[in-house]
Amino acid sequence: MTSMSAKAMARRATQAANEVWECGGVGAEAGMNARGRSGNLTKEFRDGAALLVGLFAATTNWPKMLAAMQQAQLAPFLGALVSISLVVWLYDSLCLLWLVRRTLGHAGAPGGDSLRELMSLKGASYLINMLNYHAAALGMAWLLARRKQVPFLEAAGALALLSYMDILTVTAMSMVGIWLAPEFFGPYPELQTFLKAVAVLVFGGALSSVLLLQSSLDLPVLRKLRALAPLRPLAALKPARMLEGIALRAGILALYTGSVWWLVQFFGMVPDLGRLCVAMPIITVVGTLPISVSGVGSTQVLMRSFYAPFVGDGRDPAAVVDAFSTLYIFCGALCRLAIAAPFFRAIAAELKGRTGDDGG
Repeated sequence: MTSMSAKAMARRATQAANEVWECGGVGAEAGMNARGRSGNLTKEFRDGAALLVGLFAATTNWPKMLAAMQQAQLAPFLGALVSISLVVWLYDSLCLLWLVRRTLGHAGAPGGDSLRELMSLKGASYLINMLNYHAAALGMAWLLARRKQVPFLEAAGALALLSYMDILTVTAMSMVGIWLAPEFFGPYPELQTFLKAVAVLVFGGALSSVLLLQSSLDLPVLRKLRALAPLRPLAALKPARMLEGIALRAGILALYTGSVWWLVQFFGMVPDLGRLCVAMPIITVVGTLPISVSGVGSTQVLMRSFYAPFVGDGRDPAAVVDAFSTLYIFCGALCRLAIAAPFFRAIAAELKGRTGDDGG
């Protein structure tokens, strides 16, 4: 990809993102008041993201980081990253296919749930996802609601179910990581105890609540909860189907973890799987928070601490990790932009109510 094509793609992405953002809360009929609120939130988001980038830049040893980039195997790294991006796109689209057919397949209008349609939707969502994970999910929910002719809150509840299952898989993976790498927290064992307690509470609370909602108990409060549009997709799933979905989402987290394990080796690092199993859930959660763009600054600072032990050849660990995280984030963003490029104009037009195909 040439620098000119990357710049052109970035300009097109920015223009399309503006079109989507102007839809009032990513597709909702919010009107001028919502646009004003969105403008204020965008300014706060921009200021916070700039602060994180400034913090990262100010604490980076640039000469050593550039030297680490030059010493890395960049060609195979970029080839692997492109392959991983395509595999993740396909796998994520298959998860979306499973979700829509299991939760919305028997509701609303038929159609709108083919793999081709959902791959275009997922691909286009990468554009908004670079700015905010949850905004991308809302945009997909709004389009699914239109295509399936179901209430927006029901479609949003279906997509929230993915996040719900992600919480379960992330907490379970962190527990596995602590078991494999008990030395992760070094001289702070109380942090390990705290994380264990949080993981058990989150996992136990989330799992027990969903099993209660999906149970055959016919209590008045449960009937009211099951009738709520955002909870209908969750309540409609049988426990066996829920486990099926959790296994699928565990697969995507394992794919991300395995990808990092593979990619850091192109920078001369020797990864430890147990340490990655603790680090990846934390980095994944922080990366979804609306405090940075694509995790720039926020996840990079975490990687410095988490991945530093992977550098054992005498080089500055922070510089090597910074070299990896910078290329991983920015080149990964370009890969997602390339995936989104064929679809985001048609999706933006659909968000604004104009006619057009689905970008497939």
